[in-house]
Amino acid sequence: MNPLKAGGTDYIYQPIISFSGVILGFELVTGVSENRSDSECYESSLTPDEKVKAFYEQVTLAGMNENIFIDNDFLLSINIDYDIAVHIVDNPSMHKVLKRYSHIRLEIDDNFPEFRTGQERPVLQALSECCPLWLDNFGAGFTSLSLIMNEKFEYIKISKTFFWQHQGTISLRKIIEHLRPYCDGVIINGVENSQHIEYLSGSNILAMQGALWVPYSQGEFIQSFF
Repeated sequence: MNPLKAGGTDYIYQPIISFSGVILGFELVTGVSENRSDSECYESSLTPDEKVKAFYEQVTLAGMNENIFIDNDFLLSINIDYDIAVHIVDNPSMHKVLKRYSHIRLEIDDNFPEFRTGQERPVLQALSECCPLWLDNFGAGFTSLSLIMNEKFEYIKISKTFFWQHQGTISLRKIIEHLRPYCDGVIINGVENSQHIEYLSGSNILAMQGALWVPYSQGEFIQSFF
């Protein structure tokens, strides 16, 4: 698979699949490899300016493919950290872009600084006025049900590590049931085989994401859905 290169960086589209097997949307990630952890290591090595530049490239791709997303009713999530979040909040032009592209979602990891106990959340609240937010990696240890109850997230993604540790258990089902009243749906990260899907059978989740589904390059994405 040959990922798209934009400004020297590769990007790929990772499918997000509903439990009924329908494509809900995609996460647009740095395609250092098909391994998410490699991508995360690459992103953590970037300077704030480089991260903002990469975000602009991702938004540009989202705009280029707008018709595909609208026509197929797909969503597109883009991961952002605090540096990118501050830049968005301080940039009125980006507010307009995000509001225009109704298929874009901003995905925030659970280690976002404003999630710490006792922190006010002006950046998070300003972001939520620009674009629907998703919470990524719930269960990794930095977020709590209290945060979920007090902030609005459209979808909540349960971390791969948490899912692997609790797959097939009552604990996982209870966590999902606790989250459901406070969001529009729960997505499970780390689904890699048919047994994982069996473990999730009967649980109140919206969708799944993981290595079970092959990601798309830009060319493959257009060929498949245009």
